[in-house]
Amino acid sequence: MARKEMDIHIRIKRQEDKILQLTHQLEEEKEKYSELQKELEEAEKQELYHAFRKSKRNYEEVLEFLKGKADI
Repeated sequence: MARKEMDIHIRIKRQEDKILQLTHQLEEEKEKYSELQKELEEAEKQELYHAFRKSKRNYEEVLEFLKGKADI
């Protein structure tokens, strides 16, 4: 027995629902990604700060090095 072709309106409605669901899921994942980026940025800041505190260089020397003006 052949399957009856679904009404086009039903197929469109299902596709719209699927798109809305995926859009919502994408927004949630974007938020998670943004939070992870913030965590990474904070971890990098902490790592730089601790490296600076351990170094024997003063603030000006480190700043010049980061700007690419340091004499190595």
